[in-house]
Amino acid sequence: MLKCVMSKSIRYAVAGLFSISASAWAEVSEIIDYTYYELDESGIGLPLKTQLDNATPIERDGRKLHGDTRWKLDWRFSTEALADGGCKITDIDINLDALIYLPELGYRDEALQAEFNRYAEALQRHQIGHYIIAIQAANKIDIRLTYMEPSSDCDSARDQAQAMAVEIEREHREKAIAFDEKTRYGAEQGVSFAASEVAESKEPLAQEPAADE
Repeated sequence: MLKCVMSKSIRYAVAGLFSISASAWAEVSEIIDYTYYELDESGIGLPLKTQLDNATPIERDGRKLHGDTRWKLDWRFSTEALADGGCKITDIDINLDALIYLPELGYRDEALQAEFNRYAEALQRHQIGHYIIAIQAANKIDIRLTYMEPSSDCDSARDQAQAMAVEIEREHREKAIAFDEKTRYGAEQGVSFAASEVAESKEPLAQEPAADE
C-alpha cells in the first residue's frame, strides 16, 4: 500500500532495495526524500486542477507539473592489477539519491478531500514508477561492473567501467521519458481529473499533462 501523501516530508535510506540478490554483488545504497508544496486557502472554491496549477513550483518547458521525481546516481570503484598483467574492477559502491515532489492540501475541505486524496495517491504511484526506473539503473550498473571482464590494464578497465555506467544511466533516463509517454504522464494510472473540471478548464482529458515527468 502506498504511503499516505498527506504525511510531512520523510526520508528513507535503503540498502539493496529491489536488488535481485544483495549478496551476489556490491552494495547499492538508496535514499529517497519526499517534499511537499501546499494548496492554501487562497484556492478555496476553485477546481482542484486550478489550485494545483497555481500552487505547484514545478515547471518544465512551460508546462505546469503537479509532481516530479529527480534522481542522481553516483558510482565509485577501484581497480586491482592481476598476476597475468590484466586488471579488474573491485570495491564497487553505487549510490542513488532521489527526491519526489508531491502536493498536500493545506486547509480543511471535506468536499475536496476525497478527490484530492484520489488524485494525489495516483500521482504518487506514478512517481514511484520513476523511482523504480532509477533503482533499476543503479542495480544494472552494479551487476555489469561486478561481472565485467578484466581489461589489459587498469587505465582501460577504469575507462570501460565509467563508459558503461554512463551509458546505463542514459538508457534509464530515456526509459523514464518513455514511461511518461506510455502512461500519458500518469493519466493511464489515474492521474486525471473529474470530467466537469476538465470541461471547465477547457482542456481535453487526453491531453492532460500536468501529472509530472
